[in-house]
Amino acid sequence: MRALFPFLAALFFVIFPVTVTAEKPFSFEDTPGKLPKEVVPTDYSVRIISNSDAFTFTGAETVKLNVRSPVHQLVLNAVELEITEASLDGQVLPKSALKIDKEKELITLALNSELSPGDHTLVLGFSGKINQQGQGLFYMRYQEQGSGAQKIMLGTQFEATDARRFFPCWDEPAFRARFQLTVVVPKNWLAVSNMPVDSEKEIDGGKEVRFSATPTMSSYLNVFVAGELDLIQSRSGPTQIRVIATKGKAELGRSALEATAQILQYYNDYFGVPYPLPKLDQIALPGGFGGAMENWGGITYYESGLLFDPKNSSAETKQNIYEVLAHEMAHQWFGDLVTMAWWDNLWLNEGFASWMGSKCTAHFNPQWEVWLRRNLPRDPTRRVGIAKEQAMEGDARSTTHPIHQRIATEAEANSAFDDITYKKGESFLRMLESFLGEDVFRDGIRRYIAARKYSNSTTTDLWNALSEASKKPVAEIAAGWTEQPGFPVVKVKREAGGKVRLTQERFTVNFKNAPVLEWKIPLTYSVIGQAPASLLMTSKTDILQNIPADRALKLNVKGAGSYRVEYDEPSWSLLLEALPKLGVEDRVNLLSDAWALVQADRAPVSLYFELVEKLPASTEIAEREQIINVLDFINVLLAGNPERGEFQRYARSLLRPTFDTLGWEPKAHEPATAANLRASLISALGDLNNAEIVAGCRERFAKYLANPASLAPDLRPAVFAVVGSYADEKTWTKLHELGLKTTSIEEKQNYYNALACATDPKLLKKTLGIALTDELPTSRATFLVPRVARDSGHPDIAWEFAKANMKALLPKIDAAGVNRYAPSLLTFFSDEARADELKTYAKNNLPPASAPEVAKAADEIQFRAEFKKRLTSQLNAWVGQKDL
Repeated sequence: MRALFPFLAALFFVIFPVTVTAEKPFSFEDTPGKLPKEVVPTDYSVRIISNSDAFTFTGAETVKLNVRSPVHQLVLNAVELEITEASLDGQVLPKSALKIDKEKELITLALNSELSPGDHTLVLGFSGKINQQGQGLFYMRYQEQGSGAQKIMLGTQFEATDARRFFPCWDEPAFRARFQLTVVVPKNWLAVSNMPVDSEKEIDGGKEVRFSATPTMSSYLNVFVAGELDLIQSRSGPTQIRVIATKGKAELGRSALEATAQILQYYNDYFGVPYPLPKLDQIALPGGFGGAMENWGGITYYESGLLFDPKNSSAETKQNIYEVLAHEMAHQWFGDLVTMAWWDNLWLNEGFASWMGSKCTAHFNPQWEVWLRRNLPRDPTRRVGIAKEQAMEGDARSTTHPIHQRIATEAEANSAFDDITYKKGESFLRMLESFLGEDVFRDGIRRYIAARKYSNSTTTDLWNALSEASKKPVAEIAAGWTEQPGFPVVKVKREAGGKVRLTQERFTVNFKNAPVLEWKIPLTYSVIGQAPASLLMTSKTDILQNIPADRALKLNVKGAGSYRVEYDEPSWSLLLEALPKLGVEDRVNLLSDAWALVQADRAPVSLYFELVEKLPASTEIAEREQIINVLDFINVLLAGNPERGEFQRYARSLLRPTFDTLGWEPKAHEPATAANLRASLISALGDLNNAEIVAGCRERFAKYLANPASLAPDLRPAVFAVVGSYADEKTWTKLHELGLKTTSIEEKQNYYNALACATDPKLLKKTLGIALTDELPTSRATFLVPRVARDSGHPDIAWEFAKANMKALLPKIDAAGVNRYAPSLLTFFSDEARADELKTYAKNNLPPASAPEVAKAADEIQFRAEFKKRLTSQLNAWVGQKDL
């Protein structure tokens, strides 16, 4: 879309006065944090001896310090570590010199005399525990491929603030240092870290593995993984690339290995700075957390996010793996080589990696329609791939926050990994790239990387680099999108003489008396049949000239902009007539905006369904999945309502023609997206109680039990889910047996997800009980509860179970999910009393850091309660006139 903005460059300096941005370029001294800046670590040498039988470890470290001004104490981070000895410059410090602040996760070493500026050496001995959840050093139980034997392995997860659980350190992003790790592990284990192995030798009790020292980096980017592991490897230029997995599974990383080489070459060129480490490992973990982590040189993934079985994995799995690889590898530059100064700029890491990952994936795989499908809600249990529409829904609420948000504490940092940080950040960067032009934007990124490599940065550093490349004051347009919450809606009103008046205002949902805000909006528009044009909207109103009164006008061409559009009746009518002439991107954008207007009470639901019914027949996946998502939302909202049956009949009438066109079986030469859409339709129609689909799923499941090859991998998740939803005890038991037996994490997920769909309360309670067992990795076990809340139609049963067992569930959840776990379980309720119940529960049972998530969940419950009342009467009127 870069061609849409050619004339804006000359106008930009005239339009925008210079204003002061809210943030300054990176300065170590001015970066937030608890740690004093007078002492800076430069080099760590850490030795760890793990005891996986007792789930404990012991360690010793030598830290070279640069003291910048005289101090009388050393302050650094540690949590759940016992400091067994300490010395400074060879002098032993007494135990009385050590002070521990558990709440602030700090240790203070008082010194007998003033420590002078210059180089000093701190030596610490310590011990700690190996956790069951993905925090610090953790363990994973898994079934070995082939033998099915129960095994255990170790891994680490340090983002945001858990390196301090592994060794005492200056655990804030701005305190970059070099890290040299040595570990003692069993002789038959493979040990992996950020850098290649320097040396390895057998010792009593195992073997000692010493890794090379890292470049200067932030503490949270360290990694250590060890177990009975296999690997496959190749090279990309000077870089050794490997996929590492538990024994018998490494070959399933072949697709990921090939993709890694392709992506690495693309990024080396795009960033203008070659990948700087000698190796890049992609490491599959069978538990501990549910996503992926960009540790420099040793990226960790939940197993199903990295391993692909050509015989048993779906096309969707292959696409997800590529997207996650592209996201995490983008971090090797944007996050690792250059790291945000503090967690308030987390979006610099995550928003950029999301955008870059999508851009790379779309470049190599245009058939996947990446940008279009990323506009739609995705699986909420995955950290990567949070959808633009999902982010915009959250950003319209009173509980939203700016992309660049204030983070006061480490606990708050873990809550910053949300839709706004990832997806709004990504969407804004895409819009900004369209405004500046792809080549100019890339040149700005290259300047930024070159200027900030092996250091830290703020958002302002990025804007300055882009401004230098583009000769435009980028900060001026960016401020409204990154420094304030929310986004605009542009209202379109036709006037006499070919004029169209545009008015912007803040778009909100369930947010009365919202503060008035304005944005500088890079608008695109098109009179149907003419070339697109553009306008930089810099005030509340603007005028388009010479728009023919009888021609349809479409704003936000191809939906690349992060704003809504509300058309007046004449403009909307013309658009409906012109639908066959619009591309799928614009049709999806109209659908998304129409549904958002319904949610915001700016339009009746008839506006949306009139649009759906006038769409030309198609099997475009993004368009149909947008409709599926809306129908699913309404179906869940109407659970227990007598009107639900009539709505389901109407919804089936909208979806069935598309499924009948696709059919159960793949057709020759069908597009790559057809398999995904077929599965989505089966799942949706099953939820809508389509008898033929339910019967077809049962029939195919029976054949699958006799011959697994009879059911295509693309259809298995959907078929299993439908079968599970209508399961009796015999079927539930069979699904459970299959889940217990398989050593494939992907297959295991499919079976257990199906168990979570059961609508029989008796069977649901059996599914929930699994969350307290060791059948699944800890992270996936706890995910069963929100899946039941979402997919079973019985969020009340899931919530009662969680309340009764919260003390057992929370210790299994990683740091990124612990604050939102309990609140998320209530977001499927539409009874306003549940919002009050959540607030009371949180006050008595949840930490203060959960407050933002509690507020979001309460707001969602209140919205659903209001929307349900409004929607029910409108649906009755619309569906009632249909001959179903």
